[in-house]
Amino acid sequence: MQTSNCGYGLVKQLVSQKKENELKQCFSLILQDLLSDRFDAYFFSKKCCHVKAQIEFQFTVHASGVMHQEEYDAYLKLFKNAIHDLPDHIKLLKQPTRTLFFAKTDIHPLGGLIITNKAHKEGKVILTDKEEGLILHLLDVYFLQMQLLHNSSIDPLSQLLNRQSFEQKLTEIMHSEGRYQQKKIDQEQNWFLAILDIDHFKQVNDTFGHVIGDEVIVLVSQLLKSHFRFDDLLFRYGGEEFAILFMTDNSDQAWKVLDRARELIANTRFPQVSNVTMSIGFIQVGDDYQLSELVNKADMALYFSKDNGRNQVSDYQQLNIVQQAVSGSDIELF
Repeated sequence: MQTSNCGYGLVKQLVSQKKENELKQCFSLILQDLLSDRFDAYFFSKKCCHVKAQIEFQFTVHASGVMHQEEYDAYLKLFKNAIHDLPDHIKLLKQPTRTLFFAKTDIHPLGGLIITNKAHKEGKVILTDKEEGLILHLLDVYFLQMQLLHNSSIDPLSQLLNRQSFEQKLTEIMHSEGRYQQKKIDQEQNWFLAILDIDHFKQVNDTFGHVIGDEVIVLVSQLLKSHFRFDDLLFRYGGEEFAILFMTDNSDQAWKVLDRARELIANTRFPQVSNVTMSIGFIQVGDDYQLSELVNKADMALYFSKDNGRNQVSDYQQLNIVQQAVSGSDIELF
């Protein structure tokens, strides 16, 4: 990807990106061209648009040599302390060997950059006022475009991610592009895909009408969001069906997380409808599967739950289902 050397062209490149990971990659390349080999840069942002999400390290530009985890942690601590301690109207902080750029809203911080100066024979290289202004503007454009992409991926009824974003997110995870930064190797967790379906939902619509059916979907969505972490990925997969991508230690822990969600919904009293239950199937995400194959196996586990009494959680790996070849055309994702 070639980047423009003018402010208008750089903004145009950012707003033309239609996927979150491509937007981040584009921004990284823009910074690389802007800073050339004069500076090292460290970019921090929230990994999702939730107000409670934590700011985390995302990528470096021209970082000299191999950095240790302690160095990344030190930069992250420096950035977090600065962005929370400074007044909201302060978006630039100059220090002797570095410059900090902040992106904020009136409500909460979004992220920003630490740009460190490199020593040259002539002395310290510094950013010009024009470069500082351009970087601040590009930061605002980046986070605005990220918010627009996020909003376009939201289902209007449930306020969960929509089905159109499901394949993209799952593909990123399966190719390790969507893996979150892990502090230490021994803290790494595994991704799991769960598909959930409201039991006997057609009866709810037939008995109480579609308005009440929609209220059930909204309440189920709210319960799922309250149960799962804000950085887990929750989708309205279609109709009364949901999909969740989340991380935990192993399959036993994944089953417990999902069973607690099932129990929460089963024990909640729904207006007019009274009780609602959900059947759930899940599988651990692995790069030895095709995307359609992975979804199919999670779906098979879901229907095992439905065929064996509903209101339960099934792990595909525990079902001993005969393996069947699944071609990319066998499963229609959209």
